[in-house]
Amino acid sequence: MYEVINPESWGLKAPDASGEKKIEETLGISYETLKHRITKTVTSFIENLYNEEEKAMHHYYRADTKYKSEMDSGNFLMALNFLVVYDMTQDETLLEKAQNCFKWAYENTTETHPMFTWQGGVRDGFKPNELYVKYTGDAFITANALYKRTGDETYLFYIKQFHNFFKQARKAGFKYKYDTDTYTWSDTGFVWRAFGFPITAYLELYEITKEDKYKEEAKRWGEHALTLQEDSGAFYLIDGEFWNSDLAAPELRSLVYLYELTNDKKYLDAAQKYADWMIKHQREDGAWVIGIDNDEEVCAPNVGPGDTPNIAISLIRLHRHTRKENHLRAAIKAVEYGLSMQAVAEGKYPYHLDDPNVKYGFWSWEPLMDYSLSGDQSIHHIRGFLFVAHYIARVHT
Repeated sequence: MYEVINPESWGLKAPDASGEKKIEETLGISYETLKHRITKTVTSFIENLYNEEEKAMHHYYRADTKYKSEMDSGNFLMALNFLVVYDMTQDETLLEKAQNCFKWAYENTTETHPMFTWQGGVRDGFKPNELYVKYTGDAFITANALYKRTGDETYLFYIKQFHNFFKQARKAGFKYKYDTDTYTWSDTGFVWRAFGFPITAYLELYEITKEDKYKEEAKRWGEHALTLQEDSGAFYLIDGEFWNSDLAAPELRSLVYLYELTNDKKYLDAAQKYADWMIKHQREDGAWVIGIDNDEEVCAPNVGPGDTPNIAISLIRLHRHTRKENHLRAAIKAVEYGLSMQAVAEGKYPYHLDDPNVKYGFWSWEPLMDYSLSGDQSIHHIRGFLFVAHYIARVHT
């Protein structure tokens, strides 16, 4: 109902023949070709980022210098790549690799020292003294997914640690970063006010456990979220000054989820206002620039391409309730853009395709800048393609 890995969790079953026809007519690509490109993303590109010795993934690959980056907390999010195709194929080796990525990130990037009450906070890669709600959200959501698929109760222990960190952030006044050097919480100083992560993580956990306390935690974060929205509909979630495309999809989804949970129209109204603001700023090619300031001027004109199909997933969840054509049209344009950013012959940038570390990945930036392709971008692309394709088949049949 809330998990964003397999469309069937949203009740979006595999399309029949007429649904497949609608997918091809709408996206310009057959459903079989789409599934092939998704599967190859994981079995080719992602597998080449996976380090068998460390049992974890390198965060990105640079095609121009043939450089594989370090391994970091991105393994929490990147593990979901394996789960997308595991759900499609039931290949147990993919489930094992997802678990390995989670384990590596937990052991290497999570605060677990028994003396510290802020256990469960996930460290920033550049400043390891800073623990973030956003990164902890990635860990929380992946732990939920792995517990659902394995039944391994060890994940419940991890989940309770992540919950404890979120709860402390809430009790500190809804702060999003904890500094272990100064023992202080903050929500300014390049802090990502990523309220969508606690809400979605808690609702996924509520669905799994049926424990009301997690539903109540989600609602508390939701009430806080509404205080952050501008009259225009925008959320400037970096320091209250900047909109960032990476803080859009989970936030929009979380507002729709809360409407479904509570039937309180204030959440649906907030979601519509936010979606309409984003559509106003969507480029003609379907993408969003990464940064807009609170004067509604572009301050970072580059695109983080993976954010675009991730936003598309949220738009179709909203479209279920609004049936507004512009919400669905924006989602379709976003997926078309995402398809163009894959490193394949028919893509917008068919470069370095003779390099096995490149093909079927997705370019991390546009303009290409450093010619990198990352595992945290690919997960947003492949699940965005699947969810929107299944939704297109449903709304047209």
